[in-house]
Amino acid sequence: MRSVAILFTPCLTLLQSAPVWVPIQGKSGVQYFNPASSEMLAKAPEGAKLAPTVTVPQVSLLAQDPDADAAPEPVQSEKSSCFPHCSWNCTQPVCNQDCTPDCEQPRCQTRCPRPDYSQCAIDCQTPHCSVFCPKDACKAEDGADCSSPKCSTRCARPVCYLKCADHVPCQNVCHPPRCTWNCRNPSVCAKPQCRLVCEKAKGCAQNYELPALSPAFTVNRQFAAEKAHWITFGWGKCGELCGKSVRTRKVVCSTGEDHECSFAPKPPTQEECEDNSGCNQWQTGEWSPCSQLCGKGVRTRKVWCNNDDDKECLGEKPIRQEKCRDYGSHCKKCAVTLFGGQNFNGWKQTFAPGKYTSDDLVAHGAKCEETSSVKVEGLCCRAKLYEYGDFNEKTDGFKVRLSVGDYDSDKLADKGVEDNDVSSLKVFLDERCVREGERFPGMKIVEQLGLKAAETAAPEPVAQDEQDDE
Repeated sequence: MRSVAILFTPCLTLLQSAPVWVPIQGKSGVQYFNPASSEMLAKAPEGAKLAPTVTVPQVSLLAQDPDADAAPEPVQSEKSSCFPHCSWNCTQPVCNQDCTPDCEQPRCQTRCPRPDYSQCAIDCQTPHCSVFCPKDACKAEDGADCSSPKCSTRCARPVCYLKCADHVPCQNVCHPPRCTWNCRNPSVCAKPQCRLVCEKAKGCAQNYELPALSPAFTVNRQFAAEKAHWITFGWGKCGELCGKSVRTRKVVCSTGEDHECSFAPKPPTQEECEDNSGCNQWQTGEWSPCSQLCGKGVRTRKVWCNNDDDKECLGEKPIRQEKCRDYGSHCKKCAVTLFGGQNFNGWKQTFAPGKYTSDDLVAHGAKCEETSSVKVEGLCCRAKLYEYGDFNEKTDGFKVRLSVGDYDSDKLADKGVEDNDVSSLKVFLDERCVREGERFPGMKIVEQLGLKAAETAAPEPVAQDEQDDE
């Protein structure tokens, strides 16, 4: 019988239960190895269970001569990678260490092209010059030349600027980060039958210098690039106020991309928790929207005992209903937009509260007799459309009142607008609506106003806009 010493590659997992034999294709042919007894035979025993064949061309199978003084040392295959490994001597696979890189901050430079003033231009402001004349008239008897006044021109100091291209194609250049492995023994590895031998991290040859500076660039500034790392935020509240639950927190990579921090284990984003602060306590839900927008109303909420028995809860039971007042910005918002197209397309022009004759509409960019759709924005906003440009003061024509909403050509026709013939317009806030409010409207109107729920607020003074003249 011959015994052998051999180092298996990481991809070989030895079977620990006999009588499984591993066929090993080496330089001297196929031999059969028993992991349990460390026996090596030239021929598999009769009826033996065979594992998949393992080819080990880089390792010689060493037979021990009975007359030899000592057993040979295991043959180690040289690692081509500088990533550190661990291995069990002869009978165990190679295991990678659990390593994370530990990097220094690399030096970086921002490099910009040297200034080329040939691409710049000089721009001077208009000079400020004045003509100055003598205060006293010329006296011919003094022998002076009085053929013309003796005046002079004086100019202020010229103001000029050098104008160059706004964008300078600068670039940041960093040398590769100088890193070493921070390693620990692997957490998962086949159980050894002998001492675990781990390599030390080898320094791989790498250039840690910045690329050479091109003559066309100059160093703008020096800085160090930050190593990517996990950022953890504070834990949230326990999911339950009475008993065990789960709480969560946010964990992100400092670069904004989680895969760039994958070299290090991600901290947990949730954990079990227990909170008994809410036991035997009253619980309340969210307040409902105010029953009335832009005025006084009522709002409600759910109130319950977390023990499902009101008699066991401590303290006074919270109220389920209360009065509310809504005077939000949507109450005083008012704008009317006219469109030339039938479905809110074509030309458009928006009008604030005010009166607009046909001349006013044209001056604002609208086209008389071509209004095919209208939008009224603001819960208490109102619009009046007139057939004639003087608000129908001299001639009877249609007069249509619109409240908040969208009106295409069909809806305008249903309201009484004939042939898109809108020649004057009044936009105003309904004071009664602002002061007393509206009953809670349909959800479609609420969505158009961008409201989730009417918040309560103290009353605010209402501007004295146009009264409804009907």
